[in-house]
Amino acid sequence: MKQLIKIITAFSVLFTIQLKAQTPISLESAYEKAFKNNLNLKNGQLRIDYQDKIKKSYAVVDPLNISGEIGQFVSAYTDNKFSVNQTLRLPGFYNSQKQVLMEEWKNSMLNLDVQKWQLKREIALIYNELNYQTEKEKLLLRTDSIYTNYYKRAELRLKKGESNILEKTTAENYRSQAEIQLTNLKKDREVSLYQFNYLINDETMYSNENSNFYEMNGLTQDLNYVGNPIVLKQLEQQKAIELAKLNAEKSKLLPTFNIGYNNSSMYGTGADDKFYERSARFHSGMIGVGIPLFNGVQKSLIEGQKINQLIAENNYEFGSRNLKNQYATLFGAYEKLKSETDYYKSKGLKNAETIVKTANRLYFEGEINYLEWSILINQSLDIQNKFIDTQKLLNEKIIQLNNLTQQ
Repeated sequence: MKQLIKIITAFSVLFTIQLKAQTPISLESAYEKAFKNNLNLKNGQLRIDYQDKIKKSYAVVDPLNISGEIGQFVSAYTDNKFSVNQTLRLPGFYNSQKQVLMEEWKNSMLNLDVQKWQLKREIALIYNELNYQTEKEKLLLRTDSIYTNYYKRAELRLKKGESNILEKTTAENYRSQAEIQLTNLKKDREVSLYQFNYLINDETMYSNENSNFYEMNGLTQDLNYVGNPIVLKQLEQQKAIELAKLNAEKSKLLPTFNIGYNNSSMYGTGADDKFYERSARFHSGMIGVGIPLFNGVQKSLIEGQKINQLIAENNYEFGSRNLKNQYATLFGAYEKLKSETDYYKSKGLKNAETIVKTANRLYFEGEINYLEWSILINQSLDIQNKFIDTQKLLNEKIIQLNNLTQQ
């Protein structure tokens, strides 16, 4: 247990050191590095390679059957015999097996596209979270500065007897709250940076650049949205796989052909005939047809595969409707948040600045007390804080909507 604690502590120290040496990176560059290094995508590429390697396995032929016999076949003399037998299937069987492997290979490539699509959304959301934390830190530092100055003045006023201990205590409490929030924000940022770099999977530790947190492009609703093409292609491919599997199961009802060759020795012509003192070898060939008369089990597999095909078709329909529902829901939320952020940008932030300037002036002129001043300052800071929170949520909706419409 002590050894485990040491390992965890060492890892924490190492990660903290790495966090101090961060390299800013743009969102597009983060995509490029993640597409190159992400372990999940590497697995996706390995699945493609695997499916590519087994594409030719459809041509597997049944094993060649070789048998031998020795004994008294037609006389008192000992004879020997060997046979070679091979079972062959019709081309339709092999073609259906080949089609299954081809469709699964195509599906592995589409799966990689879906993985990239999902990874891009994850990186964008975490990048937005890091930008949000940057803006939040700026506001908290400003808050800390305001209440630190307020505390110093309150402490000085208390020494001069111009105020009571309540003003100093209130100022100290506000300053402590700002410090606690800053500390918690730094911890949250460490987690976000860890998640961000986990997805990129590069030796260098990266952080976000100072980007357009407040300037993400607006959107226009697509009334004819039918679903994301990347996801729909993958769902369509599932239908193709199940259809190929159904045809492969049906092909197992096709007859098989058997080709054989026999070679045996023979002494004499009967049990008591000793005329032939030397052995003669005789040859024969065989051809047969395997007809699946008892095919109830295979037919049940075919019927089961038809159900799998229906499931794939239903999954496509469900996936398409689910994407449409997500788009409509997200766009509705986007419009609400857009209205809120537009208010803050046009009026809310200006009102917040006016409140701060007016509160400071009135406080210094003695027209309001410290309690009234703190209420006004908190009101101004709350407006700025809500604006940052709303902008973060708006950006998330834009990222998700762009992701749903991505080609």
